Amino acid sequence: MEDENIIYEKLAIFDLLSKFTLTIDNHDAKACASLFTENGRFENGSLMIKGRQKLYEYLLVHSRLGTQHITSSYLYVVSLDRATAKGKATTVVIAANRTGYCVVMAGQYDDELVKVNGERLFLRRSAIASGLPEDPEFSLLNADHQTAHVIKPLLDAWQQLGEPIRH
Repeated sequence: MEDENIIYEKLAIFDLLSKFTLTIDNHDAKACASLFTENGRFENGSLMIKGRQKLYEYLLVHSRLGTQHITSSYLYVVSLDRATAKGKATTVVIAANRTGYCVVMAGQYDDELVKVNGERLFLRRSAIASGLPEDPEFSLLNADHQTAHVIKPLLDAWQQLGEPIRH
């Protein structure tokens, strides 16, 4: 059984994850960017968008898409000193159009979280899009002609604002 303090830490993590989803879906780029550390990064593939200002610029583009995120299956581990946490969550991104709703992306978030002044923040959030079971390297992000126009501004923003991830 987990001790009571770890349960409180996990509740704080779940609040952070919910804040991310709700701020991005409600088009509040500034509030969403504030959920990252000053040098926090959002990764996708081989690129990352690093720092709150660039994250804000990216999230402004994202906020114009009118997408909704459904995030679930949170599984996070808090360090013994409670200063950091790592975990994953499943996410589906949908968009509305004149014929209904369509899935734009399905995949996972892979996160590293830290505590800054008592508040949980993202140090790193990686969006990992699911691929085809028989061809995992095939990118589905712009394969569907009905959703490619939705994702194109985001992919363009990654190219403009992103920098290579250095391991």
